[in-house]
Amino acid sequence: MRSITDKIILKNQGLHSGKECVLTIEPAVSDFIIMRSADSDQELNINEFKLNGTGRGSDYIFSDGTKIKTCEHVLSALTGLDVWRDVKITVEGGEMPSLDGCADMLTQMILNNSIERPENSCALNLKTPLIVSNDDKTRFVAAFPNYDGLYINYSVEYEFIGAQIFDYVHSPENYIKNIARARTFAYERDINYLRSHGMAMGGNLDNAVILGSEIKAKDGLRWKDEFVRHKILDLIGDLAAIGKKLNAHIIALRAGHELHLKLSQIIKELCK
Repeated sequence: MRSITDKIILKNQGLHSGKECVLTIEPAVSDFIIMRSADSDQELNINEFKLNGTGRGSDYIFSDGTKIKTCEHVLSALTGLDVWRDVKITVEGGEMPSLDGCADMLTQMILNNSIERPENSCALNLKTPLIVSNDDKTRFVAAFPNYDGLYINYSVEYEFIGAQIFDYVHSPENYIKNIARARTFAYERDINYLRSHGMAMGGNLDNAVILGSEIKAKDGLRWKDEFVRHKILDLIGDLAAIGKKLNAHIIALRAGHELHLKLSQIIKELCK
């Protein structure tokens, strides 16, 4: 596992709000990741939040309704590097900064401001298979026990790029090499609709890939299958809501934040 040693401060537009947001990550003494809203001065352990994944991102909700929106990339960077405790996240502006649309920038900053330490926390082991799906069972995410570590098989299918499948066995090294640089994406035809509903206001080609008859990506795609790799990045960030490392074999088909967070919520409840 890794422990944060020095304060990290990042300022950037929120991906959806387009407003300046400030992220501070600093050392803290806790068995969990702590997340605090500077706007309401509330803080909770990462596994104590209400969750919502229906709005093009993962929102963490305090008891008074205050939200921190679009948490998935920041939490993915932390837990992708096995930072699970002794850290406090403070967010000003109600949304995580958009950063680079993935986890690469923050991953490098964490590596430069942390140290490796012996593992001192136990991973969660499932006792039974779990599955969540949409109503017609065409999208799902399932978690199976009896796996030593985290293994993810993710399948997606999108217009213009077709089907993509990626197998990921978790380690910080594998996360850095194969997942952290995979950027978020959106259909070009959806952008006007999203912005008319207050979303994607901070999105641009510095932090997103645009899907259309022509795929628009700054400096081109980083991998041909960058899209499914980004879904794994999102899933790793959404599993952070459990609060601890998970030993499981996860299979996801055309899933997304809502199903990821539903699975995390079920696992949280089972582990109380």
